[in-house]
Amino acid sequence: MTESVTFVTPTYAGDFERFCLQRESIERFEISIPQVAIVHDEDLPLFKTVPHQRGLSIISTRAVLPRRIEARRQNWGRSRRDPRFWLARPPIHGWMTQQLSKLASPVVVDTEGIVCLDSEILFLAPVTASDFYSDDGRLQLYETEHDIDAEMADYTIRSMEFLGVKLTHQAVKRYTHAPAVFHRTVLLNMQQFIEDRFGKSWIQSVLDAKGLTEYATYGVFSRHLDGLEHQSPATPGLCTYYWWPEQLLTIEHDFVRRATHANARAVLVNSNLGLSLAVLRKLVETAWKASETNTIIE
Repeated sequence: MTESVTFVTPTYAGDFERFCLQRESIERFEISIPQVAIVHDEDLPLFKTVPHQRGLSIISTRAVLPRRIEARRQNWGRSRRDPRFWLARPPIHGWMTQQLSKLASPVVVDTEGIVCLDSEILFLAPVTASDFYSDDGRLQLYETEHDIDAEMADYTIRSMEFLGVKLTHQAVKRYTHAPAVFHRTVLLNMQQFIEDRFGKSWIQSVLDAKGLTEYATYGVFSRHLDGLEHQSPATPGLCTYYWWPEQLLTIEHDFVRRATHANARAVLVNSNLGLSLAVLRKLVETAWKASETNTIIE
């Protein structure tokens, strides 16, 4: 089977500069995997100015989400005095919009693999489609057990209950990893399963459930309901994370060492940590140089 994947990145104006840096990293290492950026409709003109566009398709949320869901997305942040506020209720937060866009991505992506690439991820070395496949020819499903805390466990348990997977005698695994790998067929099967189970659209079912996350829900479905027919469990190692506030305290001292360890190909710095783009760029450029000279910083 031909290995075939597409990067999918839901994003918006607030992440524009980070997305531009991500695109620079993709072209710097001549990564040939195509990328689809799903952009808030009103931000399309801005994203059309991205300087590195080789292999990039920029798609509006209007093309991915049903009209009524798109209207609710646009309603977020509107004043109650605005008549439009009352026409599309309740509003949908941008974070949930991004999750729905990933789950709806088969509308605009036809490759077997859909690699969810948040705009916070920057590449430090080349990657190819084969990096997302196991030796048995199946796409990888990133899951772990050793690093699951109460929050991550809650995500998985909510998804198991939502999908009707019994909790008894089941190991609780973590599926919130970056990037995350979806199999297009499994994703479509999950959508159909949800609609059959709840008797309404899968998007509305997800919204009504409240508290679900896209990665946990997909991971539970792939493992328990698809039975790992299309994916092979794998330990994630491609991306180094800076996710917690305490990690920010040491980032200028340990970034290059962590980012250039033997298996790292990418790094994710949570935008909520507040690290300035100027500092991030300086760190990444140092890591790029170390990566290109095969230097491992101790």
